[in-house]
Amino acid sequence: MTNNQIEQTVPFGELLETTDEKLPEYGTRAKGRLSKREMEVLIQIKEGLRNPEIAANLGLSTKTVENHVRSILQKLGAKNRTEAVVIALKNSLIMLN
Repeated sequence: MTNNQIEQTVPFGELLETTDEKLPEYGTRAKGRLSKREMEVLIQIKEGLRNPEIAANLGLSTKTVENHVRSILQKLGAKNRTEAVVIALKNSLIMLN
């Protein structure tokens, strides 16, 4: 893949299929797969956007974005936004532009 290709994501079911599936080096996720909206939020986190900016882009409240971020962290077993992006990149959930 080249950097100029359009961003793609792995179909939700391929990697995040069961609640007890392990991600390499990062333990288990507490709940199942990422939702479409969570993927949209994660991609914007990868772009370096803050919650208010993500909320404006997606037409959501900041609180709703905070809830999605919390869920993403929990599902990926990440401690923070940066680690969530690293895990998602390493597991081909998202790609660099």
